[in-house]
Formats: sequence, structure tokens, C-alpha cells
Amino acid sequence: MFITFSDDTPASKRIPWANTFMIIVNVVIAYLTVGHADFMDVLNRFGFIPARHLSWTVFTGLFLHSSWTQLVANMSFLFFFGKGVENEWGMKRYFITYFFCGWAGEAAHLYFHPASTLALIGASRVVTGMGVVYLLHYPWGKMKWIFSFFGVPLLEIPSRTLLVMGLWAAVQAALAFIPWSELPKMMPFLGRFSGTVFTIHPTAGTAWDAHLGAVVVGLVLFVCYTGIQGKKKKKR
Repeated sequence: MFITFSDDTPASKRIPWANTFMIIVNVVIAYLTVGHADFMDVLNRFGFIPARHLSWTVFTGLFLHSSWTQLVANMSFLFFFGKGVENEWGMKRYFITYFFCGWAGEAAHLYFHPASTLALIGASRVVTGMGVVYLLHYPWGKMKWIFSFFGVPLLEIPSRTLLVMGLWAAVQAALAFIPWSELPKMMPFLGRFSGTVFTIHPTAGTAWDAHLGAVVVGLVLFVCYTGIQGKKKKKR
């Protein structure tokens, strides 16, 4: 059983090239890293670790994921929220939003955990910022929860952006508080999936402080860009 979404907003009528490109980049990097024997080395080299000096990891940490579960959760929501941002603001501002939300999350995490030696990875802070912008643009945007079985839709339930954002928060809470690394031990038949479906490597996990930083930047960018758009409309 799978849960997917469809939306009915102006953003759903166009092809979001930049958002699609970023999703592909995340998936390709996950394919090259998740479950590989040297993944800990990858985390140490490319994950954002506050205890170290700032380096290229402020970029690379945004594209690493510790499991396919984490990747699918992040990319599913980025697909909807990211395309809304891109179609409202264009490619240039989309990329600004993507990276600034990610960097704000890292800055907040660095502030609260300056001595941490665990790698902060994943696009969840980016998706959080994108979700805030999408929510502000389409707070009551029409969406559907689609329950399907291996691609065959079984049930559709009307929903709204606010409820989907609530699910996003619930998913992040599940990633943070469910002991995924212990599940293969509790259920031996899951052992074969360790390192791919489950997060078994020591990372910063779901860093709520990083999400908070992304929320703040998402709000700031929304105020700035909507203000600029408003001024342009008045001049016209």
C-alpha cells in the first residue's frame, strides 16, 4: 500500500524543470552512496559536521541521504512543494530558496550544536523551507491523498495543503523518534534491507533546529519576493 498525492493549483499545470533536476540529482547520489560499504567514509568527507571548519560540505551535505526511506520521504514532498516555488518565483529564485533554506538549516544546527561530530545530511531542511513557501502561497490548495497498490489507485481522499504539511511534520517525527536501526534486530527478516531502507549509520538524524532555521528563511524569502512582485504589479 502506497500513499501519493496530486494537487490542483496553478503550479501543477507547468513542468518544473529546476525542481525535477534537483530531484534527479538527489536520487542519483543516493544510488551511488546508500548501502555501500564505504558510506561512513562518505559521511565523514561530505556530510556537514559542525565541529569541523566550514567547507564544501555546506553544499554536499544537502544531497546525501542515509537510507531510501529518508530519500523517498524527502523527494515526495519536494516534488509538490518545490514545483510550487519554482512556478511562482522562477528557476533563479527557486535555486536561491533551495540553497538558502539548506544553509539556514546548517547555520541553526551549527549554532545549537557547535561541537557535534555527527554529520547533518538530507534535504529535509530544504523541503521544510519549500513547504513553508508553498503553504503561504496555497494554504487551502486542493490536493488528494491517493492510496494505491503497486501503482494501481484504490482510493482518493480530498485534502488541503495544511493537512499535507501536517503529514510532513508527522513523517519527520517518525524519522526522528522511531528507532529504525533497531527494527532489523527486532524483526530478523528485515535484516537484508539494513543500510538501504533503514538508517543504521550514526548521523545527526532529524535535526529540528535545522528545520527551524529553514522555516525562518522561507518566511523571509516569501515576504521579500511577494513584496517585490507586489511593487512590480503596482508599477504596471
